[in-house]
Amino acid sequence: MTDASGLREKYLANNPIAVAAPADQAEFRRELERVAPLLPHREPLRVLDIGCGTGRVSIRWCESGARVTGVDMDPDFAARARERLREHAARFRVVVGDATRLPLAPGGFDVVTLLALLEHVPDWRRAVTEAARMVAPGGVFMLTTTNRRHPFQGEVRGFPFYPWLPSRLRDRVLSWIMEHRRDLVNYTDWPAVHWFDGGEIRDLLVSLGLEPHSRFDLLRPESLTGARALGRWLLPSGPVSGLGRFAHSFLSRGVVFYARRPA
Repeated sequence: MTDASGLREKYLANNPIAVAAPADQAEFRRELERVAPLLPHREPLRVLDIGCGTGRVSIRWCESGARVTGVDMDPDFAARARERLREHAARFRVVVGDATRLPLAPGGFDVVTLLALLEHVPDWRRAVTEAARMVAPGGVFMLTTTNRRHPFQGEVRGFPFYPWLPSRLRDRVLSWIMEHRRDLVNYTDWPAVHWFDGGEIRDLLVSLGLEPHSRFDLLRPESLTGARALGRWLLPSGPVSGLGRFAHSFLSRGVVFYARRPA
């Protein structure tokens, strides 16, 4: 069995978060266009990137002109983020901290992101509550996490339909993986333990005073081009939007929300 220091070295050398390139520029632009109608008219935007990792998304926000605060519980990730964004030092700072106990004043950010982190946090409700507490009036909370309904996922490598396992069996499988095949979860100490259908997150966001929109809610007909244009009749403005929403819940690899705090 590999000792703790050996696992740590493998984690920093092989984990996708540890070694990830900056987020795809085209995809970031599409996401920014998607959420633009919800964003406050402020320049520069004040962005909080919770679970920023090595800064792969933070750097795109800085390039867009925003002032960014990154938070990550891993000091090595924070150091890598600081190095990656050294050319944006005037716009970026990174803080080592816990997503469930953020070391920041509330209500100070126009955009708060919690991307691909929630599934790894044992007390996920507390993490959402803390993130929501940071959103300024008129600001937006952007959240992505695992989709229980999608049969394929990237949290446990080579294990299709893993989210569909009964929870007790899934827990036993994960316990075995953590003991014997840590490579299947990219050597992390914090594997995904939550799988969502979206309803529980939406309900929590509403209870926190936010107005949640799913990615499906924000889809626009002009965003579907080529063969995908055939799906326009399934969009929220289409004649069979209920069917479209149902299909989207299975086809989307993740649960995504954009939640606005009323001004």
